[in-house]
Amino acid sequence: MILQLHIKNIALIEECTLSFGDKLTVLSGETGAGKSIIIDSLGFVLGARADKGLIRHGASQAQVEAVFDVSDSVGVKQKMVELGLEEEDTLILSRTMSENKSEVRLNGKIASLSMLKELGSRLVDILGQHENQSLLSVSTHIDLLDKYGEKEIFALKTEIATLYDRYREIEKKLSDYGDEQARARKIDLLKYQIDEIAQAELKEGEEESLLADRERFRNSEKILNAVGASASCLEGDEAYSAPSAVSMAMNSLKQAISYDPAIESLYNRLDSAYVELKDILDELTGYIDSFDFDDAKADFVEKRVDLIRSMKRKYGATVEEILSRYDVFQKEYETLLDADAEIEQLQKNRNEIYSDLIMKSDRLTETRKHAAKELKSEIERELSELGMKGSIFEVSIGSAEEYLSETGCDRVEFLISPNPGEPVRSLSKIISGGEMSRFMLALKVITSRLDGIQTLVFDEVDAGISGKIGEVVAEKL
Repeated sequence: MILQLHIKNIALIEECTLSFGDKLTVLSGETGAGKSIIIDSLGFVLGARADKGLIRHGASQAQVEAVFDVSDSVGVKQKMVELGLEEEDTLILSRTMSENKSEVRLNGKIASLSMLKELGSRLVDILGQHENQSLLSVSTHIDLLDKYGEKEIFALKTEIATLYDRYREIEKKLSDYGDEQARARKIDLLKYQIDEIAQAELKEGEEESLLADRERFRNSEKILNAVGASASCLEGDEAYSAPSAVSMAMNSLKQAISYDPAIESLYNRLDSAYVELKDILDELTGYIDSFDFDDAKADFVEKRVDLIRSMKRKYGATVEEILSRYDVFQKEYETLLDADAEIEQLQKNRNEIYSDLIMKSDRLTETRKHAAKELKSEIERELSELGMKGSIFEVSIGSAEEYLSETGCDRVEFLISPNPGEPVRSLSKIISGGEMSRFMLALKVITSRLDGIQTLVFDEVDAGISGKIGEVVAEKL
């Protein structure tokens, strides 16, 4: 139950504190007096969307704080513990908003907006014109009926939702397999791709080696000319070559070593040079003799490089990626070959789950019909007390397997005849603003007993009503 609401720098309100008792509190005043600002402030501190336009002109931030007595609210206390708060009899919600940021505190501790919303929805129920309009949407009626049906309906809906998720999951798997013809086409494509990659006999690092060979073959004439010229320079003629020149230099130095030992190091260096030159000359000659080039081999390398590039365009940026794709294709191919058995099992599971879904949905339909009878009785009694004596309320429940969803197989719509003798029709077609306010009040009176919500807020609940009916509504409040 709300005890206090403190508002600071919200729209026209600079600062005010409202204290509430455990009975009815009425906020009245002329248009523009600030009643809606108070309702908006309460919604804000309960987690509604923050509108920075509400910050009072000239203020840097706005703040709203609400104090609640939750000593009798078991559900709220359980949620407090779930959210990591200490279980206390008093709960203080605080929310601050500025141009750049906002802050939420629960009993003084920093919290998230989602935490605020979870608690706020259990503390206060605000009923305004928006909620009246939402009641005209048929899609909301099934939730309202289920809310009235409480635990038995909730348990069945939970079972159905779980089964429906499994059903949809199996349907997706079957859809992924596609029809038989599409699967056959996929198998043929995978077989072609697997064979093409296998026949290419790709090897990691092969492309780099082939590119090096191709470069060598394309420039073979230049290479042989350069190597031959280098060998010729070292060979010279029969009488005089680079190695023989070094040998002659060594012989000359050898005669002087006995006179100056320092010359021996130079002699040794020439000896090393002589050995190195002989080795280089032998390798140059051997390179020329062993140079392996023929048109057939060059053609093979060119075709091999072209093949690899073609495969890369189809299957991946690198040979490694192509080989990885090959493994993926193999697994998918094997899976599809085994698909018939898998599909048969999936279809069996789907049919079993579907049968279970329909059975539980039928039970849910019967449970809803039972709840609908009780809701009809309570709504008509409340409407009678609100000056709509003789009104008839019906809950239309249409069931069909084609409606199957996570909520069962039902379509629910509220119908009403506000005046004796008239047939029941859709709320949106015959109910007036004043009648809608009273109908929503009747519904809220009933459901509030189930919610455990101890604070109800009615915004403009007197819209469209006056005189004696206004007194009746006031008594009900």
